[in-house]
Amino acid sequence: MKMSRRFVLWLSFTMTLLFIVCGCSPGQVEAAIEPGNEIKFNLKSDMFTESRIKEVFSAVKQDEVKIYYFDTLDKVFAKADYNHRLRVYKGKKKMDVTYKKMIKDTSIAEAIQIAEQHGFTGKEDNYKFEMDRKGGRSVFTISRKDKLKVSPNVSYDTFDYADARQILINNAPDKIAGWETNDWYQNILSSSIVFGPAEAITYEGTYLGYAADIEVWNHAGSLMVEISTKEADAKKADQIEELWLKQLQWEGYLSPDQRGKTSFVMDK
Repeated sequence: MKMSRRFVLWLSFTMTLLFIVCGCSPGQVEAAIEPGNEIKFNLKSDMFTESRIKEVFSAVKQDEVKIYYFDTLDKVFAKADYNHRLRVYKGKKKMDVTYKKMIKDTSIAEAIQIAEQHGFTGKEDNYKFEMDRKGGRSVFTISRKDKLKVSPNVSYDTFDYADARQILINNAPDKIAGWETNDWYQNILSSSIVFGPAEAITYEGTYLGYAADIEVWNHAGSLMVEISTKEADAKKADQIEELWLKQLQWEGYLSPDQRGKTSFVMDK
């Protein structure tokens, strides 16, 4: 059926108007997955006692936490860019398990394309897409955190490894477990051991006008102090990252060790 010239003109005008309103051009498709940004820096642990943290960052203590990581002895998950973490909180009836898949050494566009090829659309409200910025690197991550109640065998004061591992197995999200194959994932997770615990104290404060989370981790006789903030907009995240880096360097707060918390625990 032929369309009338009047209809064609109307359709052309409508499409042009839509492109003007949305700020895009014909053939340009906006990515459905829009990762947020988490900016992190390690501070010199010998400079930051609790009183110093409260003073410098106007911080308030939040939680005391024990953190466990799960992987095989030869770190098969870590080599395949997976991360599995359990956090239990002192004096609370909650704990949480986090499953993370990282897509390293790619551009954001390439990482998003890979995620979409594995069935992610950006509409998953129980997954988080984020650029993890630390130590000069920016890594695209997909994670899911499930909040659970503690059990008689898994809590801040009691930890049965077999029960804890079963919790991770039972709650493993389909999209992450199925990234390779479910059989591979479940077999590796079932063969995992525990790394940790690290004992951490968390604080909420501010730095240079931005909300700041500060965590002090203690593991195997070593301390790590991390400051972080989250920002949805990538350009603003660039500005915060540059601002914090310059100020932390100027004040002499920045640690030369900028490894991640996972490495801090699992590489011991």
